[in-house]
Amino acid sequence: MPDVRLERSNWRDEALSKRHRLWGWDCPAVDLDFVMLEYDKSLPVAVIEYKNENAKPVDKAHPSMRAMAELANRAQIPFFVCKYQSRFQWFEVTAMNIIAIPKISISKKNSKLLLTEEQYVRFLYFLRGRAVPPEVMQDIRKAV
Repeated sequence: MPDVRLERSNWRDEALSKRHRLWGWDCPAVDLDFVMLEYDKSLPVAVIEYKNENAKPVDKAHPSMRAMAELANRAQIPFFVCKYQSRFQWFEVTAMNIIAIPKISISKKNSKLLLTEEQYVRFLYFLRGRAVPPEVMQDIRKAV
């Protein structure tokens, strides 16, 4: 049986992380970077795992990503990984389940989308079936 992977970043609750690893290889769990449940009127519209531009590339076939995709599939909502630039100049959105693909692409072959911050905010509102309020866009432009 392979060894359980060691804690790598030490910024989470390290005691729980170490303890969970004692529970063995056949009790896998994933400590996600920054997961947000996007919702509207108390209804979930998407699961998004945010990753900084310096994070290692995401492997869609990794068991933890497949488990998150399955969770989103069961909820019948899209699951995305969103890599973002530290100064929020760009957001790279990757569809992680079949439900997410039509939300970002007109072609099933393209499951990634590179957006500016304004485009990304429009995308988040699109997921909710809403238009971005003008004052939100003004605040984003001021923050640049």
